[in-house]
Amino acid sequence: MVRHENTRRAILNLAEALLQDKGFNGFSYAHIATELNVKNAAIHYHFPTKEALGCAVIKRYRDRFQLWVNNARIKDLSPQEKINWFFDIYTKMRADNGKVCLVGSLEAEFNAIPESLQVEVDALHRELLIWLQATLQEGREAGKFNFSGEPADKAALILSSLQGGLQMARALGSDMFNRVLAQIRRELFF
Repeated sequence: MVRHENTRRAILNLAEALLQDKGFNGFSYAHIATELNVKNAAIHYHFPTKEALGCAVIKRYRDRFQLWVNNARIKDLSPQEKINWFFDIYTKMRADNGKVCLVGSLEAEFNAIPESLQVEVDALHRELLIWLQATLQEGREAGKFNFSGEPADKAALILSSLQGGLQMARALGSDMFNRVLAQIRRELFF
């Protein structure tokens, strides 16, 4: 049973990395089988279709995010600490071989992915925006964040800037992402 769960986890981990690197339509079960040194049947055992695999990756990511935001330690952080943690997620993606945001990767090919995967991507994106909006509102009310407009609009601007910064950094290097992040911070913090 341990091997079974380890194989499933390894498939999910590799699929997530491939989604962030190549997108949904940029890899196949053959890529996973070769990398993990398993047969395609082993992947189909855990995930009957690539669509099911993609949905499982997004669902796992959503679950991890919800665990984080509902963690008592995280809830006690200041708004600045919360937002900096959120920024660190994207910084680590850039440092991890130039990966892009999972949501951003799938949104780039949104019209070409299966509907069930679109639903999962939409749900994850909304959860990220809701959390970010609430954190921005909390920081504004505490006098720690300074921005014009509504928190929902600022959340959309920040998330799209982080996603776009990661994509631009693929062609232009990490400095581009770092400049985008620095600008977000300048516009947000007092």
